[in-house]
Amino acid sequence: MERLKRPRDFSAVYTRGKPNFGKFVVVSVLPMDGKVSRVGFAVGKKVGNAVARNKVKRRLRAIMQGQAGRISPGFDVIIGAKQKSVTASFRDLEEDVCRVLKYSGLLTSNRSESTRVSEEHA
Repeated sequence: MERLKRPRDFSAVYTRGKPNFGKFVVVSVLPMDGKVSRVGFAVGKKVGNAVARNKVKRRLRAIMQGQAGRISPGFDVIIGAKQKSVTASFRDLEEDVCRVLKYSGLLTSNRSESTRVSEEHA
């Protein structure tokens, strides 16, 4: 799994991709021809100050690292954080992300448990 970084890649996912909504995140998915899926994170200023935004981004990255082996190849994905994501526990955020990824058709296995990352790492 690679990272989405370029603004035009983000724009392509936002304009041509399909958004799926969760309680704490919005996952936008665009099928691509690549052999690897790419993931980008969007945490806007409405979420909170820089400390809060960085905390949410760290948590989302840790969740996606734990799910990396289960993500189907060939997709560009943007995970956007909602304002509620700041107050969510790590476990609640992880469950929401996994549920929305599964609904989006990105998770390959039906295993409900994931590799848990302890709270101190996020």
